[in-house]
Amino acid sequence: MSVQPAQACWTNAAQDAAKIKHLNTMLMVTALRCRNTADNFLPHYNRFVAKHNGLIGSQNNVLKSHLAATYGSGGALNALDRMSIGYANSYGMGHRMMGCSELKALASKLSSEPHGVVTMAAAADAAVMGQSWSGATCPSRMAGGK
Repeated sequence: MSVQPAQACWTNAAQDAAKIKHLNTMLMVTALRCRNTADNFLPHYNRFVAKHNGLIGSQNNVLKSHLAATYGSGGALNALDRMSIGYANSYGMGHRMMGCSELKALASKLSSEPHGVVTMAAAADAAVMGQSWSGATCPSRMAGGK
């Protein structure tokens, strides 16, 4: 008999980390798909990664910590790989709503602006397809609530 671990609820911080991971993966996959077109944006994607490497790395660590609460430290890496592969596979045929030209404009914009967690997660909300995590979100406390 196999026992499934109880899944940790997704905090706002973990949700933002998943969104940022999803955005980065989406840009990477679509940049590779578009690299042989007139709208090649691989250089813009590379600038995006270079400019935001610290943020991307820190959010990857937040995501690993969240996943470790469910899968343990060793299982967290496998779970993160499964998430990344799932994100990548969802863009294997391209982005449903954005073509290479729009993706190039997005990568160019993101690579030229400063971003923190909140603004990068908001960029992900506007650009990625589907939800970036599965499972329950943690209850949030109401302002002024007990």
